[in-house]
Parts: sequence; C-alpha cells; structure tokens
Amino acid sequence: ATVVASGLAAAAAAAARCERAAGGGEAEASPAAATGCPVRHQQQGCPVGEGKGKYVAPVQYDVYGRAIDPRNKMPATANQERAAGQRTELSVARETSSIPKAGVAEGTWAYPSPQMFWNALVRKGKAAGATEEDMETVVAVHNNMNELTWRKVLEWERLREGAEEPRLSRFTGRPDELSLEARLRTTLLGWPAPFDRHDWIVDRGGLEVRYVIDYYSDDAMAQHDTLPATLADPSAIKSILVDVRPALDSVSAFYDRLVAMPLLRLRGAATPGLPLFPQRRTPLRRLDSLTATVNKCCGDRFAALRDCGADDAKCADAAIALQHCVATVVCPEEAKAFQLAVTSDDKKQAQQAYDAMDAALQRFAQQSAN
Repeated sequence: ATVVASGLAAAAAAAARCERAAGGGEAEASPAAATGCPVRHQQQGCPVGEGKGKYVAPVQYDVYGRAIDPRNKMPATANQERAAGQRTELSVARETSSIPKAGVAEGTWAYPSPQMFWNALVRKGKAAGATEEDMETVVAVHNNMNELTWRKVLEWERLREGAEEPRLSRFTGRPDELSLEARLRTTLLGWPAPFDRHDWIVDRGGLEVRYVIDYYSDDAMAQHDTLPATLADPSAIKSILVDVRPALDSVSAFYDRLVAMPLLRLRGAATPGLPLFPQRRTPLRRLDSLTATVNKCCGDRFAALRDCGADDAKCADAAIALQHCVATVVCPEEAKAFQLAVTSDDKKQAQQAYDAMDAALQRFAQQSAN
C-alpha cells in the first residue's frame, strides 16, 4: 500500500510537471463540448467574438506550425496519433470537465487524453521525467485537481448573488512566479514554496475576474493518496493543497477576501482556507512509513548481508547493494545516479556517485533523528 501511495504521490507531482511540459496545447473546441485542458501552462488564450468587425484570418498557427482555434488559441485538431518511438498503446479517450467554457453558448472544457499528454511531452523534449505507463494516473490526478480548483472558484463566485453563471475564459501557468501571498507564506510563516501557480480568468457575465491559484505539496501525506474514484473526488489526493482566491484587482475582491469569505467560512458555509502555518508532522511518522517500505523492498538485501559469512568481498558487495536499495526509497536521485555510474567504465565517477549516495543517506538519518 505504501508503494502504491508513493507512486500516486509521484504521479501527482508528475501531473504538475507534465502540465507545464504539455502546455495544454493538444486540445480542441466545439460548441457541443468545448474542449481543452483548463490548466494550460506557459500559454494563454482569449476568446474572440464572432461579430462583424475588421477582418480576422480564419486560421491561426502556433510556433510549431499547427492550426489554432482563434477563440481560445488552441490547436483546431487534437494530435491523437502515436508518438515516435512509443512502446505502449495509450488511451485517446478524453474526459469532459464540469467547467463551463466562455465564448460558446453551451459546453464545458474537456481534458486532454493520455495520448495527447504523452505527445506533448515528446514534442517538447520533456518525456525523460515520465513514462508512458504513468499517463493514465497523471491525467487522473491532473483532472481531479482542476475540478477541485473550480469548486473553490465557485465558492467565491457565490458571493456575487444574481450574477451570470461564471465560465472559465482562459488560463495561464506561472510556475516560476511567486504570488504575493505565497511570498508572504514562504518568507514569514514557514511554508514551502508552492510547486505551481495558475492564473484563471473567469467570465462573470461579461466582467472578467482573475483568480490566483497556488498549489502546495505536503509530502508527509503522500502515503495516504489514492487514485481518484470520480472526476471530482475531494479526498483522493491528500498531498496537494490548493489555495484559490480572487486577485486583488478590484475593491470588491478586497472586500470578498477580507470580509465576505471569512464570514462565510466562520458560519461553516464554505470550505476552510489554508491554515496560517503549515502543519508540522513528526519525522518519526515519515520514518516509520519509509522503514516499512524499505523492509518490504529490501528484505532480500538484508538477508544477503546477514548470510554473507566471513567472505569480506561478498559482505562488502552485499552492504553496497543494501545501501543502494535503501537509497532508492529515501534518496532516489542519488540511487539512480549511482546505478548509472556503476554500469560505466569510469571508476572515479562510480566512486563519486557512491559518495553522494552515502552522504544523502547520512543526511536523511540526521534529519529523521531531529
């Protein structure tokens, strides 16, 4: 169960990484089911009215020479073909979101398929950090996070009684830019930096409202993550915390954030916001979880070391094999670097990689002791 949970945590992180790499640029739109990925990083679109005016070219192209729907800056035709060198068959099924799309009379955004995610990663040279087999889980986590984000947006929108139905107009990823609130949390309140940031533009009956969304990772809860049972399963991914609020672009946004929403939460009519300080979890709990994983994954290595007898060379090899196995759990990057170095003919590189892995294990032991 711990191994599965850690895989889901990795998938949750991969989802954010894959979103940035994929850029959401593999989506299309139609009046019946307006499509596209609601979290499309490093690129944003803007619906263009179809009324009469100055000439607008019927087709636009992106930097890769692909046709773009001028209403939302997305490719008019989704790329669902297998990528070069692809080994496994990936689903081309696309899940329809619950998020209404601005610029069309009816319809909601639709999420990219696992095949589209993988194609975008390959096209942008970002596939090294993921595998084809990850895509189903990555897309499930990605879609779940967007649905929960939209639910939080709607809580804010309900403060504007009588307004038109809010619809998502466009969005952009700003993972390298800390919002003001995130900067205050990290510098003054002890929070880690968010691993991602989005800005969503919501069309409120012709009035555009910008929302700032920060995503924080709680690694200590990763062991409790499960695959979302439904699109908007609120309890599946516990290791990602979402902070949604309207940007302070207007007087009404100030009022909503300082007065209206706090009162609503005080009455229990809205979900709580993030706590002022991050929740501190004891290293012992994390150590217990990792110890269970190590015992499960490295039991044969422990047995080999126990049974090596008086053969010094055999015992030394068994000890290094055990170190490497433990490192794959507590410091996987150093473990992978050591494994690659061992297969090369460069003894100096192998020694350096071993020293780095050994130092990482010692650091982990010291942190756990504290």
